[in-house]
Amino acid sequence: MKELSKIRKIAFLGDYWPRKCGIATFTSDLLTSVAAAHHFRAIGTNGFYQRGGVRADFGQQPIEAQAMASACLEAYRATSDVWWYEQAQCAFDWFLGWNDLGLELYSPKTGGCRDGLHVDRVNRSQGAESTLAFLLSLAEMRLAQNMRTSFKVPIAVAEE
Repeated sequence: MKELSKIRKIAFLGDYWPRKCGIATFTSDLLTSVAAAHHFRAIGTNGFYQRGGVRADFGQQPIEAQAMASACLEAYRATSDVWWYEQAQCAFDWFLGWNDLGLELYSPKTGGCRDGLHVDRVNRSQGAESTLAFLLSLAEMRLAQNMRTSFKVPIAVAEE
């Protein structure tokens, strides 16, 4: 029964009906966000992505990369499919310059994270939300990497 509850966490990624169809839709959405550019592409906040409309490519936010990395790592732990780990790494790499502009958002000099991608530049601000999104992604990726190295298969993180 505990295994079923893990899958349910992945299956209900949103409360809009098509999102409730589960990991297959999540996989399709992920492939769409990566396929064309060969790196993670968050849907931008400059118009978002209305059904039947045009996808907003910019106004990309760090919280999107963090959420995608976290969701992919949860799918990896639930399925043991290394493809999910690779997609989490792809989302994490967005912070490090594998994005539409090829620019780093994480600043090793300050330890902060820029607030997003504009059409022609990174947002120079380094707010708490963006920095926390990077740091949470970093912590989750390191934990997953340590588990892969130590155990060769994913293990579930104990819930309290």
